[in-house]
Amino acid sequence: MLLCGNHDNIIGLKGICFRDGPLQLVLEYAEQGCLLHLLWTLRAESKLNRTVLVNKRHIFENMMVEVCCGLEHLASMKLVHRDIAARNILICGKGTAKIADFGLARDMYAVGYHRQDGGNDLLPLKWMAPEGLKNEARFTHKSDVWSFGVLLWEVAQLGRMPYSGIETAESLYDALQNHFRLPKPQMCTYQRYDLMKQCWKFNEKNRPEATSIREQLEADPNGFFYFNQAPCFRALVAAAGAAITMV
Repeated sequence: MLLCGNHDNIIGLKGICFRDGPLQLVLEYAEQGCLLHLLWTLRAESKLNRTVLVNKRHIFENMMVEVCCGLEHLASMKLVHRDIAARNILICGKGTAKIADFGLARDMYAVGYHRQDGGNDLLPLKWMAPEGLKNEARFTHKSDVWSFGVLLWEVAQLGRMPYSGIETAESLYDALQNHFRLPKPQMCTYQRYDLMKQCWKFNEKNRPEATSIREQLEADPNGFFYFNQAPCFRALVAAAGAAITMV
């Protein structure tokens, strides 16, 4: 974290404590907790009132742009995070998204991590790019881009776990090699899903840079929670049309 320097979208390191036990880090306070918890809360609220999603759409759009800004900074510092996920995005102040973790969140969210090839390290398999799933476990800025695509999917799915039913690095790698990708969420535009798929190019050289992703997000500010393409919305429109015809 010391190598990251100061950036508005990277959680700040305020101090280090060496006394009385293991090393402890003092981090910037994130009043609103992590993005994953916000998504879970929003999912519960939306079951009672779907309009809450549309009302809060711009908040999550802004957060994704801010995460991209953080990724741009890490890339400029030649640093790789290796665990970009909703659980590792902290929300500070009035809603500023900041990349956090850097190896800190393993215990709290152990369900998202798995051991690979009998090793001791817990790895976030379902957020990892194909090159990280292989034995060489190679990570680059483009690996973070892949993970960001999964983060976009998490937001569109209100914090659901990706790749349900896939639990090993081998099975996930085989599926990805055979062109399997996470399905399009109902509540996002085709343009937003196309951006996700750009992040999930098997060959890392074909994935966009964080700067390009940010520009695409800014050009499509209504990519999340887009109900016109959801079956429930079409059913409501059809029902409304039928009622008008009857009148």
